[in-house]
Amino acid sequence: MAILLIVCLKNNPLFPNLPVTIAALTALQAAYQDAMNAAAVGGPKDTAALKEARDNLVVAMRQIAAYIQSLNLTEAQVLTSGFDVIVWSRTKITILAPTITGLANSLTTPLGVYLQALAGAKAYHVQNCAGSGPWVDAGIWPTTKDIVILNLTPGTVYGVRVRGIGGSAQYGPWSATVSLMCV
Repeated sequence: MAILLIVCLKNNPLFPNLPVTIAALTALQAAYQDAMNAAAVGGPKDTAALKEARDNLVVAMRQIAAYIQSLNLTEAQVLTSGFDVIVWSRTKITILAPTITGLANSLTTPLGVYLQALAGAKAYHVQNCAGSGPWVDAGIWPTTKDIVILNLTPGTVYGVRVRGIGGSAQYGPWSATVSLMCV
């Protein structure tokens, strides 16, 4: 699957802002292939390394899938990405504003974002701002787990907001802003 995505997404003008670069995806796919080869003849450490390499590759592909899903594309356009299209229902679904249940600053510079999952949301779009500055895209995550905003400045208060992706309107409304100082 990863090889198909790499071939289909490379130089594809429909997807200019992939959350994972083609080079990074290629490296993750190569690491997974190497780990599979090592696990075939190795021991428990090699099996653990295979699981980690697989998990890393799956996370990257899910981020790309969430990004592609967030775009307002036709089925034919989505198929050029290498992903299949599954249409579950034609029923209109309204995505509500998510609730941020907390921010965590236990490590230097990143902020962890915790929120409740939304019915009908396929992914979550996260933005942050330093003080009263402009909103900056932090990324799109396929689930509410492991949302971490990186490369922040210690001692700065950051606001964070999130919206669901999916439903009939493509995007739900933004959550209330939650702020925390980065350590």
